[in-house]
Order: sequence, then C-alpha cells, then structure tokens
Amino acid sequence: MKSVDLELPIVKGTTNENLLIGAATMRPDQKMGEGNYPLAGHHLKQKNLLFGPLENIKTGAQIVITDFKKDYIYSVTSKDIISEMDTDVIEETNKKEITLITCDKAVKTEGRLVVKGELVDSFGHTN
Repeated sequence: MKSVDLELPIVKGTTNENLLIGAATMRPDQKMGEGNYPLAGHHLKQKNLLFGPLENIKTGAQIVITDFKKDYIYSVTSKDIISEMDTDVIEETNKKEITLITCDKAVKTEGRLVVKGELVDSFGHTN
C-alpha cells in the first residue's frame, strides 16, 4: 500500500509467528480475487511496522496483493472501528473484497480497525 508505505508478506493462518512477520490469512478457504479476502496484522507501538500504518489509510487508496501469478488491485471503500466480537467482517461474501483487520491501538484493546476495499482490477503478475 504505497499511500501508507506498507509492504508485507501474506502468510497462511493467524499464528503468533505469522502475525509477527506479515499479514495473516484468517480463513482456510479464502482465495485472492474471490469473495471476501480477510487479512489480520499486528498494530505495534512503532507505528510504521506491520499493520500500524493502516490508521492513516484513506478511502480510495489502492491495496495491491499478489499470489505471484496475478496481482489484485483493491480500492479502499471504508475504514471503521468495531468491537473485537464483531467477527462477521471476515465471513465469506459474494462481493470481491479485501478486509484488513488490526487492533485500533498499539496497546491491549477491545477495538478493531477494519479497512475494507473492493476489487477493481487483476492482471498477470509483474515485478
């Protein structure tokens, strides 16, 4: 995400190890470019690490992810704070969208920052 200077690997599953190195997939059945693609990441006190920069993302910003076969471009449609209990944001949908989730603060909190984006384009991977 160039607009907030964020580039992370996407890793499979929300283990502690994975959350310390990148953006972690939240469902075993999720596929890039299909339905809802939820990713979780830590929000640390050092604001430029992991998902910390998401607090500065704006509606309309681009999110680009890749499986190294295709690149998928999403446009941010919303940014909200929800309760950690609101797990429906990771459920599958018919819309081609991405959902990025992190704590709303860099300390223990019950709030979650949720950034949603809709798929606007996909094409063969480029370096």
